[in-house]
Amino acid sequence: MKKPIVVLGIGELGSVFSRAFLKNNHPVYPITRATDINELKASIDPELILVCTAEGDLQSALSSIPTEWKDRVAMMQNELLPRDWESHKFTNPTVISVWFEKKKGMDSKVLISSPAYGSKAKILTDSLALINIPAHVVADDDALLFELVLKNLYILTTNIAGLVIEPGTNVDDLRNNHLSLMRDVSKDVLILQSQLTRQSFDEDQLEQGMIKAFEGDLAHGCMGRSAPTRLDRALELASAFNLEVPTLQKIKDSL
Repeated sequence: MKKPIVVLGIGELGSVFSRAFLKNNHPVYPITRATDINELKASIDPELILVCTAEGDLQSALSSIPTEWKDRVAMMQNELLPRDWESHKFTNPTVISVWFEKKKGMDSKVLISSPAYGSKAKILTDSLALINIPAHVVADDDALLFELVLKNLYILTTNIAGLVIEPGTNVDDLRNNHLSLMRDVSKDVLILQSQLTRQSFDEDQLEQGMIKAFEGDLAHGCMGRSAPTRLDRALELASAFNLEVPTLQKIKDSL
């Protein structure tokens, strides 16, 4: 039996990762709101701690991780960027950009292979492979950052554009029938991503990556239930940095 793995947050995606770890012969210890982390810390020496909370709960979850475990933290949230974990002083954290979804009562649906990087990345990718979810390790921090921005661009562009187009519009409709809107939204999103990362990115390369993800599930709906919250969060960040994001503001004003 291999060393145990702690999963902080046992929702739909947390359950998928837990099954993958168990298939890879790692005992899994869940952390829920009822768990005493200090008691658990005293009883096990985990291989890694995978944080599977929702984006809104991420900071409190990261703050709860004991000092003794800060060299083995892994994260998988959407809208994740280095600024979200840097203040917590983790040692070589692992991050996976998840390109599969899991809804209640349904099996996992894969769009494309999920990229990962960090000290525990291979454990994640090897474990997911055992339950037929493709994932791969990328070369370095720069490659990971590109992948995180690509995922953020995909989620924010599709969700926010979906707020002002016909209900039920999917990503295939978006690229074929609403291309100008898609590009206007993604331009604003990329302005924000560049500010948050202090990096510049190749717009064409990101659009190509987004289209590749579209092709992984052309029927994928644009507007998820979190779309209004994502738009509000993007506008709050843009305001904090004094950024002009005219398309996002126009969409907000129209709602």
